[in-house]
Amino acid sequence: MHCFGVRPLPWRAVALALGCLMAFASSIAWGQAALSAPSASATGRIAGRVIDGGSGRPLTSVRVRVGGIAGVVETDLDGRFRTPLIPAGLHSVSAALIGYKPVQLDTVRVEAGQTKAVTIALTTAPVRLEELQVISDRPAPVSSAAGLLAAQQSAMAVVDGVSAETISRTPDSDAGQAVTRVTGVAVVQDKVVIRGLSERYSSSLLNGVEIASPEPEKKFVSLDIFAAGLIESIIAAKTATPDRPGDFAGGIVDIQTKEFPNNFVFSFGVSQGYNSRSTFKSFPRAPRSGSDRFGFDGRGRGISSAPSGTERFAESLNGIWTPASRRALPAFGADFALGGRKDFGNDALGFIFSLNYGTGRDYNPDRFDAASAAPFRIQEANERVELGGIFNLTYRLGAFHKFGLKNFYSRSSNELVRQSQGGDLGDGPSLNYQGDYIQQYVQQTQLTGDHSLPGFLNSRIEWKASYGRASRQDLDNRQLRYLDTGSGFKISSVVPSFRYNADLLDKSSTGQVDWSIPFSLRASGDALVKVGGAYRKKDRTFDAGSLEIAVGADFPEDLKTLPPEQLLAPENLGPGLILYEGAGSLSPYVGRDEVKAGYGLLDFELLPSVRIVGGARWEQWAASLTEGGVVTSKTKGDLLWSANVSYSLSPTTNFRLAGYRTVARPDLRELSRGGYPADVGGNPVIGDTTLVPSSILNADARFEVYPAPEELFAVSLFYKRFDRPLLVVRRYAGGNVVSPVNGELATSLGGELEFRKRLGFLDNRLRGFLVNGNLTILRSRIKMPVALGAYEPDLQFQGQSPYLINVGLTYATPGSSLTASVLFNRFGDRILQYGTGGSTGGEQGYNVLERARSALDAKVKMAIWRGWSVSVSGKNLLNSRSDLIADKAITTGFSVLGRSLSGISVSTGFSYAR
Repeated sequence: MHCFGVRPLPWRAVALALGCLMAFASSIAWGQAALSAPSASATGRIAGRVIDGGSGRPLTSVRVRVGGIAGVVETDLDGRFRTPLIPAGLHSVSAALIGYKPVQLDTVRVEAGQTKAVTIALTTAPVRLEELQVISDRPAPVSSAAGLLAAQQSAMAVVDGVSAETISRTPDSDAGQAVTRVTGVAVVQDKVVIRGLSERYSSSLLNGVEIASPEPEKKFVSLDIFAAGLIESIIAAKTATPDRPGDFAGGIVDIQTKEFPNNFVFSFGVSQGYNSRSTFKSFPRAPRSGSDRFGFDGRGRGISSAPSGTERFAESLNGIWTPASRRALPAFGADFALGGRKDFGNDALGFIFSLNYGTGRDYNPDRFDAASAAPFRIQEANERVELGGIFNLTYRLGAFHKFGLKNFYSRSSNELVRQSQGGDLGDGPSLNYQGDYIQQYVQQTQLTGDHSLPGFLNSRIEWKASYGRASRQDLDNRQLRYLDTGSGFKISSVVPSFRYNADLLDKSSTGQVDWSIPFSLRASGDALVKVGGAYRKKDRTFDAGSLEIAVGADFPEDLKTLPPEQLLAPENLGPGLILYEGAGSLSPYVGRDEVKAGYGLLDFELLPSVRIVGGARWEQWAASLTEGGVVTSKTKGDLLWSANVSYSLSPTTNFRLAGYRTVARPDLRELSRGGYPADVGGNPVIGDTTLVPSSILNADARFEVYPAPEELFAVSLFYKRFDRPLLVVRRYAGGNVVSPVNGELATSLGGELEFRKRLGFLDNRLRGFLVNGNLTILRSRIKMPVALGAYEPDLQFQGQSPYLINVGLTYATPGSSLTASVLFNRFGDRILQYGTGGSTGGEQGYNVLERARSALDAKVKMAIWRGWSVSVSGKNLLNSRSDLIADKAITTGFSVLGRSLSGISVSTGFSYAR
């Protein structure tokens, strides 16, 4: 038996190290404050970015001047600039570049000791410099809502996003919660759904590159591993361009972490949370010690490597099945960030370090699950720990070169204690006990380079190289089953009990090079050719071992009714009694997934107001999986074309059209023939070696208006046609297992409406209010293979809700000393799994649907004194229940398949930032 135990990490050493780090950071902060106090009392800076208002590309060597201040600064290859120290107060900032209309921003307010961030968009003009155009609107940083909308307006393709500023005004604690604020995006059972399409039809990127995944059954990385405090922005690209990966249909979510602050950053905060279902309630809690507090197994939970079938080995295993009940403490969270920059003449070094920590408890004493032939009543307790951080370094060499080192790490652990009663796996009702500890982590290191080459076709070269690792360890998942005898329960010898370890390791290596060459058509540098190549390799190893709890024929009947700890006591273990025997239900495998890509892109203005971005991308995919000595190989090449047309009806209005071809490929896990259930009575997931990629044709149209820096109105239509769509079905005949399959054909037609409006009526007394909302309406159909059974002709495509709704109202005082937000989200019924008939033309089994659900969240944050602030957040204020149902009558007479309630959560936080 392979040993999957993790060597305990000395938690005292970890705590001491963290304490020293925070003390060191605090000393730096106070030292920095002391050194800068004389000048910071009356001076500050202006920093920002200058972009081409038509294409959104950064502009290099733009001359930026502050009115009344001697000297000029120039933008670097990212279009960024930073002024020297200037007096606090109102200033005007002008930007000029030959070939563009100069722009002047008035009313740029510089606070003492702070850096004011601005974004400036220049529009093309004849070579002769004209008079300055004065714009009195206040500028916005890229990480703000207004700055993000400005980038969205000039983007190559249809994109939506959420900024760090918007996230800070929500009670969202991670990216998985924050991304639901994006138009057409939802999270279904921890899986991201874009435009109603299941997670397999989306891709996740971290700073522009794919992420290694610790999930055994999902392609899309769970976004809850990314703490909200680490995020600069989340962008969802909904149409394709040749310079992005082509394996998606719903969209590509790109999470950008914070980097290169314009001034010294020091912040920390703590929070505590109350949940109506768990906090201060008595719940079963497994023993915890040592490094458990930081998400590292501290109790050696993994099954030892001793041979099975011996009494000594059986006695060495964890014997805790019904842990003592304890009061659930409030959830706790802490975050810390330190950053800054140092200028060396024309060079600059920036860094940011951020650390997040959180603990919480979930208790569901009355969960309902009817996945089998009869319902289970479940009492479930879960204790979780999250630890994550980033460390990014960026070095700018002059105005034309930049290098970056980005590091991300996230770790989590979940300890589950579950007891269920009822159900029927073919042997009658049962009483089941389960304990499980899952620890997982994701880490990624990325090197980047960005080089502007004025002497070489005025071109630009960008490159990225990354290496990531992700691991998920399911340590000692133990499941014990008792049968209902009518007069009590006794250990089952019909459906075996078992315990297992499962260890998944995912390693990902990526490389990408892009070369952009501007050229002139109608004006100087108004067009661009971009070519590049990319390589991605993902190696996955799944190792597992399982033990069956074998009840001997000589085991006394009167002892079979003992509770778990007494039943499995040392005196009851041995030959002829109860032993742990090796079981072959788990199937280890080794797999590799590779994609080699090359592309060419052309970006130009056909007419003064018509921009075209188009080209093609070739992707060569190869996957292989070795399992039980059998090798499964898949290869396929795809030519993925795309065209995006933007018609600028006015400086604030765009009309966009897009057409493109994309693909969706099976994951390595889906090619595996082995599987295992996550809980007693659960359905194992069994792969299919015959799966093939799905080809998708896409068409989009969008009308968008940006009337003001923080305002938007947009209407979109989209159509998608799937050839051989990838699906998940539940096979009721012959084992009741879950399996991926290829459908025949699917279509999806949808529309999106989005708006953001600053309330300015009543003599501007409501100017602090911003209302925003988005609505997605979908109609989908799928044609299933005849071999899976007889299906309804108007069957809805898997994962697609008929509608998604987000509405929010935000209030902020001038200077944002007080912010408040109320957010509402609702989605319609959606199919999670299709049922199969089990034979050609046979009647289809029932489909599993998730019922429509609404969520109401709110947050208030107030500055109280010199950088200190307090916040109060509420989530799921409607106390909505999650229901799974069958979409038609079931022979046993019930239609509710699952029911759970997460409760109302309220948290308070105190933070300091400067």
